[in-house]
Amino acid sequence: MQRLQTTSRLTAISLGLALAGIAVSAYLTLVHYRDDLLVCAVSGCHTVQKSPYAELAGIPVAALGLGMFALIVLLGALRRARPDLSDNLTLAIFAIVLAGSVFAIYLTWLELFVIDAICQWCVLTALLIWASTIVEGTLAWRALKPPDLDDYEDEVAT
Repeated sequence: MQRLQTTSRLTAISLGLALAGIAVSAYLTLVHYRDDLLVCAVSGCHTVQKSPYAELAGIPVAALGLGMFALIVLLGALRRARPDLSDNLTLAIFAIVLAGSVFAIYLTWLELFVIDAICQWCVLTALLIWASTIVEGTLAWRALKPPDLDDYEDEVAT
């Protein structure tokens, strides 16, 4: 039973991280088109937002993040609504956040070594993605791990 409670807590944390990611990514997508709305405590946000790396095939990178976080929320809600699909949805979400994490590493590398500027919002987004990867990785590990006999006996007893 402890495993089920922890899993429920982790799925709630994952949902919270994704909702925070939506908020930051939506803001950055808006700022991509309206740079007068950019609020930045460090001097590099504008440089990063206007760099050629702020778009991929004409699509703002922030919009890609927004789509990723929205998909995580959608799949996370489906995971809670359909426990029979939980393991498969968990593995799908983990694959998405893992890909996002690798892309965030690349973007952070660009900020540090190519653009030579740091955007606080980009760093926050990367941290949200990396935290999501840890949470979803834990859930994926549990989804792939056979259930403990004690957990099964607890479920049967209730």
